[in-house]
Amino acid sequence: MVESQNQLVDIVFFSDIFWDALWQRHHHLLTRFPSDWRILFIEPTSIPVLLKEPRRLFVRQENNITIVSLPLIPIIDRIGRLRQINDFFILTWLRVVLKKRKFICSVLFYCEPRFSSLIGKLNEKMVAFDYIDDKLAFSNVPKWMNSYLNRLIDQSDVVFASSTRLYRSVFEYKNSDVFLITNGVDVDHFQKTFEELPVPEDIKKIRKPIIGYIGAIADWVDFDIIAKISKEHPNMSILMVGPQLPNVKSDIDYLKKLPNVYFLGKKPYELLPNYLRHFDICIIPFKVNNLTLSSNPIKFYEYLSAGKKVISVDLPEIKAFENYAYIAKNSSEFIKLIPLIMDKENNIETSLQTMEECTWERKTKTMVDLIVKKLAELNHN
Repeated sequence: MVESQNQLVDIVFFSDIFWDALWQRHHHLLTRFPSDWRILFIEPTSIPVLLKEPRRLFVRQENNITIVSLPLIPIIDRIGRLRQINDFFILTWLRVVLKKRKFICSVLFYCEPRFSSLIGKLNEKMVAFDYIDDKLAFSNVPKWMNSYLNRLIDQSDVVFASSTRLYRSVFEYKNSDVFLITNGVDVDHFQKTFEELPVPEDIKKIRKPIIGYIGAIADWVDFDIIAKISKEHPNMSILMVGPQLPNVKSDIDYLKKLPNVYFLGKKPYELLPNYLRHFDICIIPFKVNNLTLSSNPIKFYEYLSAGKKVISVDLPEIKAFENYAYIAKNSSEFIKLIPLIMDKENNIETSLQTMEECTWERKTKTMVDLIVKKLAELNHN
Protein backbone atom coordinates (compact mmCIF):
# COMPACT_ATOMS: atom_id res chain seq x y z
CA MET A 1 0.00 0.00 0.00
CA VAL A 2 1.24 3.49 -0.87
CA GLU A 3 2.07 5.60 2.18
CA SER A 4 -0.22 8.46 3.13
CA GLN A 5 0.43 11.75 1.39
CA ASN A 6 -0.65 13.72 4.49
CA GLN A 7 -3.69 14.81 2.55
CA LEU A 8 -7.07 13.27 3.27
CA VAL A 9 -8.86 12.38 0.07
CA ASP A 10 -12.39 11.09 -0.49
CA ILE A 11 -12.81 9.28 -3.80
CA VAL A 12 -16.09 8.38 -5.49
CA PHE A 13 -15.04 5.63 -7.90
CA PHE A 14 -17.43 4.77 -10.75
CA SER A 15 -16.64 1.19 -11.69
CA ASP A 16 -17.61 -0.75 -14.80
CA ILE A 17 -17.46 -4.08 -12.94
CA PHE A 18 -18.68 -5.54 -9.67
CA TRP A 19 -16.26 -5.55 -6.76
CA ASP A 20 -16.58 -9.35 -6.55
CA ALA A 21 -15.85 -9.82 -10.26
CA LEU A 22 -12.44 -10.96 -11.50
CA TRP A 23 -9.64 -9.27 -9.56
CA GLN A 24 -8.63 -6.56 -12.03
CA ARG A 25 -6.76 -3.26 -12.30
CA HIS A 26 -9.43 -1.50 -10.22
CA HIS A 27 -8.85 -3.78 -7.25
CA HIS A 28 -5.06 -3.80 -7.49
CA LEU A 29 -4.82 -0.02 -7.53
CA LEU A 30 -7.54 0.92 -5.06
CA THR A 31 -6.42 -1.58 -2.41
CA ARG A 32 -2.96 0.03 -2.56
CA PHE A 33 -4.14 3.64 -2.28
CA PRO A 34 -3.27 5.30 1.07
CA SER A 35 -5.20 3.66 3.88
CA ASP A 36 -6.50 7.01 5.17
CA TRP A 37 -8.13 7.80 1.82
CA ARG A 38 -11.82 6.95 1.87
CA ILE A 39 -13.07 5.29 -1.30
CA LEU A 40 -16.70 4.84 -2.29
CA PHE A 41 -16.71 2.08 -4.92
CA ILE A 42 -19.85 2.40 -7.06
CA GLU A 43 -20.87 -0.86 -8.70
CA PRO A 44 -22.82 -0.64 -11.96
CA THR A 45 -26.03 -2.57 -11.63
CA SER A 46 -29.72 -2.37 -12.46
CA ILE A 47 -33.03 -2.93 -10.77
CA PRO A 48 -33.44 -6.38 -12.44
CA VAL A 49 -29.99 -7.38 -11.14
CA LEU A 50 -30.87 -6.20 -7.65
CA LEU A 51 -34.06 -8.24 -7.73
CA LYS A 52 -32.01 -11.35 -8.60
CA GLU A 53 -29.19 -10.52 -6.19
CA PRO A 54 -30.70 -8.54 -3.30
CA ARG A 55 -27.42 -8.81 -1.37
CA ARG A 56 -26.13 -5.98 -3.58
CA LEU A 57 -28.59 -3.66 -1.86
CA PHE A 58 -26.43 -3.81 1.23
CA VAL A 59 -23.32 -1.70 1.75
CA ARG A 60 -20.13 -3.74 2.05
CA GLN A 61 -16.81 -2.69 3.53
CA GLU A 62 -13.27 -3.69 2.53
CA ASN A 63 -10.92 -1.74 4.83
CA ASN A 64 -11.12 1.87 3.60
CA ILE A 65 -13.26 0.93 0.57
CA THR A 66 -17.05 1.13 0.84
CA ILE A 67 -18.92 -0.79 -1.86
CA VAL A 68 -22.41 0.27 -2.92
CA SER A 69 -24.59 -0.54 -5.92
CA LEU A 70 -25.82 2.12 -8.32
CA PRO A 71 -29.19 1.02 -9.72
CA LEU A 72 -30.36 1.93 -13.23
CA ILE A 73 -33.55 1.23 -15.13
CA PRO A 74 -32.10 -0.40 -18.30
CA ILE A 75 -35.07 0.25 -20.60
CA ILE A 76 -35.03 3.98 -19.84
CA ASP A 77 -31.29 4.20 -20.42
CA ARG A 78 -31.74 3.07 -24.03
CA ILE A 79 -33.80 6.15 -24.91
CA GLY A 80 -31.96 9.46 -25.13
CA ARG A 81 -34.69 11.77 -23.84
CA LEU A 82 -35.59 9.44 -20.99
CA ARG A 83 -31.98 8.88 -19.94
CA GLN A 84 -32.20 12.04 -17.85
CA ILE A 85 -34.64 10.22 -15.57
CA ASN A 86 -31.91 7.74 -14.71
CA ASP A 87 -29.46 10.62 -14.27
CA PHE A 88 -31.79 12.35 -11.81
CA PHE A 89 -32.44 9.11 -9.93
CA ILE A 90 -28.70 8.32 -9.70
CA LEU A 91 -27.75 11.84 -8.63
CA THR A 92 -30.41 11.97 -5.91
CA TRP A 93 -29.48 8.54 -4.60
CA LEU A 94 -25.75 9.32 -4.63
CA ARG A 95 -26.20 12.62 -2.78
CA VAL A 96 -28.02 10.76 -0.02
CA VAL A 97 -25.23 8.18 0.21
CA LEU A 98 -22.52 10.86 0.34
CA LYS A 99 -24.36 12.86 2.99
CA LYS A 100 -25.02 9.81 5.13
CA ARG A 101 -21.37 8.75 5.01
CA LYS A 102 -20.08 12.34 5.31
CA PHE A 103 -18.06 12.12 2.12
CA ILE A 104 -16.49 15.38 0.97
CA CYS A 105 -15.98 14.03 -2.59
CA SER A 106 -12.49 15.28 -3.31
CA VAL A 107 -12.22 13.24 -6.51
CA LEU A 108 -14.73 11.81 -8.95
CA PHE A 109 -12.77 8.88 -10.36
CA TYR A 110 -14.18 7.18 -13.46
CA CYS A 111 -13.75 3.84 -15.14
CA GLU A 112 -17.32 3.94 -16.43
CA PRO A 113 -18.13 6.84 -18.84
CA ARG A 114 -21.90 6.42 -18.44
CA PHE A 115 -21.87 8.46 -15.23
CA SER A 116 -19.97 11.43 -16.62
CA SER A 117 -23.34 13.21 -16.58
CA LEU A 118 -22.73 13.71 -12.83
CA ILE A 119 -19.60 15.83 -13.31
CA GLY A 120 -20.01 19.23 -11.65
CA LYS A 121 -23.02 18.16 -9.61
CA LEU A 122 -21.35 16.62 -6.55
CA ASN A 123 -19.14 19.51 -5.42
CA GLU A 124 -16.05 17.56 -6.43
CA LYS A 125 -12.65 19.23 -6.50
CA MET A 126 -11.23 17.05 -9.25
CA VAL A 127 -12.21 14.56 -11.96
CA ALA A 128 -9.97 11.63 -12.93
CA PHE A 129 -10.48 9.02 -15.65
CA ASP A 130 -8.69 5.67 -15.79
CA TYR A 131 -8.98 4.74 -19.47
CA ILE A 132 -8.60 0.97 -19.31
CA ASP A 133 -10.29 -0.32 -22.47
CA ASP A 134 -11.65 0.93 -25.76
CA LYS A 135 -15.14 1.09 -24.32
CA LEU A 136 -16.88 1.51 -27.65
CA ALA A 137 -15.24 -1.64 -29.03
CA PHE A 138 -17.19 -3.90 -26.66
CA SER A 139 -20.01 -5.69 -28.46
CA ASN A 140 -22.59 -4.82 -25.77
CA VAL A 141 -21.84 -1.07 -25.51
CA PRO A 142 -24.33 1.20 -27.33
CA LYS A 143 -23.15 3.91 -29.73
CA TRP A 144 -24.68 6.68 -27.62
CA MET A 145 -21.98 5.98 -25.01
CA ASN A 146 -19.57 7.87 -27.27
CA SER A 147 -20.92 11.25 -26.16
CA TYR A 148 -20.47 10.28 -22.48
CA LEU A 149 -16.91 9.15 -23.17
CA ASN A 150 -16.04 12.37 -25.00
CA ARG A 151 -17.51 14.45 -22.19
CA LEU A 152 -15.51 12.50 -19.62
CA ILE A 153 -12.21 12.94 -21.47
CA ASP A 154 -12.91 16.62 -22.06
CA GLN A 155 -13.90 17.39 -18.46
CA SER A 156 -11.32 15.23 -16.66
CA ASP A 157 -8.56 17.07 -14.85
CA VAL A 158 -6.30 14.07 -15.32
CA VAL A 159 -6.51 11.02 -17.60
CA PHE A 160 -4.62 7.78 -17.04
CA ALA A 161 -4.35 5.32 -19.94
CA SER A 162 -3.47 1.64 -19.58
CA SER A 163 -2.10 1.21 -23.12
CA THR A 164 -0.14 3.25 -25.64
CA ARG A 165 -2.97 3.13 -28.16
CA LEU A 166 -5.47 4.56 -25.65
CA TYR A 167 -2.94 7.16 -24.53
CA ARG A 168 -2.41 8.36 -28.09
CA SER A 169 -6.14 8.47 -28.81
CA VAL A 170 -6.60 10.94 -25.93
CA PHE A 171 -3.38 12.87 -26.48
CA GLU A 172 -4.48 13.78 -30.03
CA TYR A 173 -6.85 16.41 -28.69
CA LYS A 174 -6.00 16.69 -24.98
CA ASN A 175 -2.24 17.02 -24.74
CA SER A 176 -1.86 17.88 -21.07
CA ASP A 177 -2.51 15.91 -17.90
CA VAL A 178 -2.65 12.63 -19.84
CA PHE A 179 -0.44 9.87 -18.46
CA LEU A 180 0.42 6.35 -19.56
CA ILE A 181 0.21 3.96 -16.62
CA THR A 182 0.22 0.42 -17.94
CA ASN A 183 -0.99 -2.59 -15.98
CA GLY A 184 1.11 -4.29 -13.36
CA VAL A 185 1.49 -7.42 -11.29
CA ASP A 186 1.88 -8.67 -7.75
CA VAL A 187 5.14 -10.54 -8.35
CA ASP A 188 5.27 -12.04 -4.87
CA HIS A 189 1.81 -13.53 -5.26
CA PHE A 190 2.64 -15.33 -8.49
CA GLN A 191 6.09 -16.38 -7.33
CA LYS A 192 4.22 -18.82 -5.14
CA THR A 193 4.20 -21.12 -8.17
CA PHE A 194 7.76 -22.10 -7.25
CA GLU A 195 6.67 -23.35 -3.85
CA GLU A 196 4.88 -26.53 -2.98
CA LEU A 197 1.28 -25.45 -3.40
CA PRO A 198 -1.60 -27.91 -3.19
CA VAL A 199 -2.70 -29.29 -6.54
CA PRO A 200 -6.30 -28.18 -7.22
CA GLU A 201 -8.67 -31.13 -7.14
CA ASP A 202 -10.15 -30.37 -10.55
CA ILE A 203 -6.81 -30.75 -12.38
CA LYS A 204 -5.27 -33.70 -10.54
CA LYS A 205 -6.31 -36.18 -13.19
CA ILE A 206 -5.73 -33.98 -16.23
CA ARG A 207 -3.01 -35.22 -18.55
CA LYS A 208 0.16 -33.22 -19.07
CA PRO A 209 1.57 -31.27 -20.81
CA ILE A 210 -0.90 -28.47 -20.09
CA ILE A 211 -1.56 -25.37 -22.15
CA GLY A 212 -3.33 -22.86 -19.95
CA TYR A 213 -5.38 -19.67 -20.16
CA ILE A 214 -6.51 -17.55 -17.21
CA GLY A 215 -9.06 -14.76 -17.62
CA ALA A 216 -12.57 -13.95 -18.76
CA ILE A 217 -13.86 -16.22 -21.51
CA ALA A 218 -15.66 -13.73 -23.72
CA ASP A 219 -16.11 -12.76 -27.36
CA TRP A 220 -12.58 -11.34 -27.59
CA VAL A 221 -11.19 -14.89 -27.23
CA ASP A 222 -10.39 -16.56 -30.55
CA PHE A 223 -12.10 -19.90 -30.04
CA ASP A 224 -10.85 -21.14 -33.42
CA ILE A 225 -7.30 -21.07 -32.04
CA ILE A 226 -8.37 -23.19 -29.07
CA ALA A 227 -10.08 -25.70 -31.37
CA LYS A 228 -7.03 -25.91 -33.64
CA ILE A 229 -4.67 -26.47 -30.69
CA SER A 230 -6.95 -29.26 -29.51
CA LYS A 231 -6.98 -31.00 -32.89
CA GLU A 232 -3.32 -30.45 -33.82
CA HIS A 233 -2.01 -31.48 -30.38
CA PRO A 234 -4.36 -34.19 -29.10
CA ASN A 235 -1.82 -35.39 -26.52
CA MET A 236 -1.86 -32.03 -24.76
CA SER A 237 -4.54 -30.68 -22.44
CA ILE A 238 -5.98 -27.17 -22.70
CA LEU A 239 -7.22 -25.55 -19.49
CA MET A 240 -9.47 -22.49 -19.58
CA VAL A 241 -9.69 -20.88 -16.14
CA GLY A 242 -12.12 -18.00 -15.75
CA PRO A 243 -15.77 -16.88 -15.85
CA GLN A 244 -17.74 -17.71 -18.98
CA LEU A 245 -19.82 -14.93 -20.51
CA PRO A 246 -23.30 -15.91 -21.73
CA ASN A 247 -22.86 -14.47 -25.23
CA VAL A 248 -20.21 -17.09 -26.09
CA LYS A 249 -22.09 -20.09 -24.72
CA SER A 250 -22.34 -21.78 -28.12
CA ASP A 251 -18.57 -21.50 -28.68
CA ILE A 252 -17.86 -22.90 -25.24
CA ASP A 253 -20.36 -25.73 -25.69
CA TYR A 254 -18.60 -26.72 -28.92
CA LEU A 255 -15.15 -26.73 -27.29
CA LYS A 256 -16.43 -28.72 -24.31
CA LYS A 257 -17.09 -31.60 -26.71
CA LEU A 258 -13.39 -31.83 -27.53
CA PRO A 259 -11.68 -34.51 -25.41
CA ASN A 260 -8.69 -32.43 -24.27
CA VAL A 261 -10.31 -29.03 -23.55
CA TYR A 262 -11.38 -28.24 -19.98
CA PHE A 263 -13.35 -25.24 -18.69
CA LEU A 264 -12.75 -24.89 -14.97
CA GLY A 265 -14.81 -21.77 -14.26
CA LYS A 266 -13.92 -18.70 -12.22
CA LYS A 267 -11.29 -19.17 -9.51
CA PRO A 268 -10.38 -16.88 -6.60
CA TYR A 269 -7.37 -14.66 -7.22
CA GLU A 270 -5.65 -16.30 -4.25
CA LEU A 271 -5.72 -19.69 -5.99
CA LEU A 272 -4.45 -18.65 -9.42
CA PRO A 273 -0.81 -19.52 -8.58
CA ASN A 274 -1.94 -23.08 -7.75
CA TYR A 275 -3.17 -23.48 -11.32
CA LEU A 276 -0.37 -21.60 -13.04
CA ARG A 277 2.19 -23.82 -11.37
CA HIS A 278 0.96 -26.74 -13.47
CA PHE A 279 0.83 -24.95 -16.84
CA ASP A 280 3.63 -25.82 -19.26
CA ILE A 281 2.71 -23.01 -21.65
CA CYS A 282 0.43 -20.02 -21.04
CA ILE A 283 -1.51 -18.49 -23.90
CA ILE A 284 -3.22 -15.24 -24.90
CA PRO A 285 -5.45 -16.40 -27.78
CA PHE A 286 -7.29 -13.17 -28.51
CA LYS A 287 -8.95 -11.99 -31.68
CA VAL A 288 -7.05 -9.04 -33.10
CA ASN A 289 -9.50 -6.12 -33.27
CA ASN A 290 -9.98 -2.59 -31.93
CA LEU A 291 -10.72 -3.89 -28.45
CA THR A 292 -7.68 -6.13 -28.07
CA LEU A 293 -5.30 -3.78 -29.91
CA SER A 294 -6.03 -1.27 -27.14
CA SER A 295 -5.72 -3.80 -24.35
CA ASN A 296 -2.89 -4.37 -21.91
CA PRO A 297 -3.53 -7.92 -20.66
CA ILE A 298 -2.84 -8.27 -16.94
CA LYS A 299 -2.59 -12.02 -17.44
CA PHE A 300 0.61 -11.51 -19.45
CA TYR A 301 2.39 -9.97 -16.44
CA GLU A 302 1.01 -12.71 -14.20
CA TYR A 303 2.20 -15.45 -16.55
CA LEU A 304 5.72 -14.03 -16.62
CA SER A 305 5.82 -13.52 -12.86
CA ALA A 306 4.95 -17.20 -12.49
CA GLY A 307 7.98 -18.02 -14.63
CA LYS A 308 5.95 -19.37 -17.54
CA LYS A 309 6.52 -19.48 -21.29
CA VAL A 310 3.93 -17.36 -23.08
CA ILE A 311 2.47 -17.49 -26.58
CA SER A 312 0.35 -14.51 -27.61
CA VAL A 313 -1.30 -13.13 -30.69
CA ASP A 314 0.36 -10.00 -32.05
CA LEU A 315 -0.75 -7.16 -29.76
CA PRO A 316 1.09 -3.83 -29.36
CA GLU A 317 1.41 -4.06 -25.57
CA ILE A 318 2.82 -7.59 -25.79
CA LYS A 319 5.16 -6.52 -28.60
CA ALA A 320 6.87 -4.22 -26.11
CA PHE A 321 7.97 -7.38 -24.27
CA GLU A 322 8.80 -9.47 -27.33
CA ASN A 323 12.03 -10.71 -25.72
CA TYR A 324 9.95 -12.44 -23.05
CA ALA A 325 7.13 -13.91 -25.14
CA TYR A 326 6.51 -15.82 -28.34
CA ILE A 327 4.32 -13.74 -30.62
CA ALA A 328 2.27 -15.36 -33.37
CA LYS A 329 1.20 -13.36 -36.39
CA ASN A 330 -1.66 -15.76 -37.24
CA SER A 331 -3.37 -18.87 -35.92
CA SER A 332 -1.17 -21.25 -37.94
CA GLU A 333 1.95 -19.74 -36.41
CA PHE A 334 0.33 -19.91 -32.97
CA ILE A 335 -0.22 -23.66 -33.34
CA LYS A 336 3.29 -24.33 -34.68
CA LEU A 337 4.95 -22.50 -31.79
CA ILE A 338 3.57 -24.87 -29.18
CA PRO A 339 5.78 -27.93 -29.84
CA LEU A 340 8.74 -25.70 -30.72
CA ILE A 341 8.88 -24.09 -27.29
CA MET A 342 7.54 -26.91 -25.12
CA ASP A 343 11.01 -28.15 -24.16
CA LYS A 344 12.88 -24.86 -24.49
CA GLU A 345 14.64 -23.41 -21.48
CA ASN A 346 12.89 -20.39 -20.01
CA ASN A 347 14.96 -17.45 -18.77
CA ILE A 348 12.96 -17.00 -15.59
CA GLU A 349 15.39 -14.67 -13.81
CA THR A 350 15.39 -12.15 -16.66
CA SER A 351 11.59 -12.19 -16.83
CA LEU A 352 11.30 -11.62 -13.09
CA GLN A 353 13.74 -8.71 -13.17
CA THR A 354 11.56 -7.07 -15.81
CA MET A 355 8.38 -7.75 -13.85
CA GLU A 356 9.89 -6.13 -10.77
CA GLU A 357 9.72 -2.89 -12.74
CA CYS A 358 6.00 -3.48 -13.37
CA THR A 359 4.65 -4.03 -9.87
CA TRP A 360 1.29 -2.64 -8.81
CA GLU A 361 3.07 -0.79 -6.02
CA ARG A 362 5.04 1.22 -8.59
CA LYS A 363 1.95 1.86 -10.72
CA THR A 364 -0.10 2.93 -7.71
CA LYS A 365 2.56 5.28 -6.38
CA THR A 366 2.76 7.01 -9.77
CA MET A 367 -1.01 7.43 -9.89
CA VAL A 368 -1.34 8.61 -6.28
CA ASP A 369 1.47 11.15 -6.74
CA LEU A 370 -0.23 12.56 -9.83
CA ILE A 371 -3.61 12.80 -8.06
CA VAL A 372 -2.09 14.61 -5.08
CA LYS A 373 -0.15 16.97 -7.34
CA LYS A 374 -3.23 17.82 -9.40
CA LEU A 375 -5.39 18.34 -6.32
CA ALA A 376 -2.78 20.75 -4.94
CA GLU A 377 -2.79 22.70 -8.22
CA LEU A 378 -6.57 22.93 -8.28
CA ASN A 379 -6.77 23.96 -4.64
CA HIS A 380 -4.11 26.63 -5.23
CA ASN A 381 -6.07 28.03 -8.15
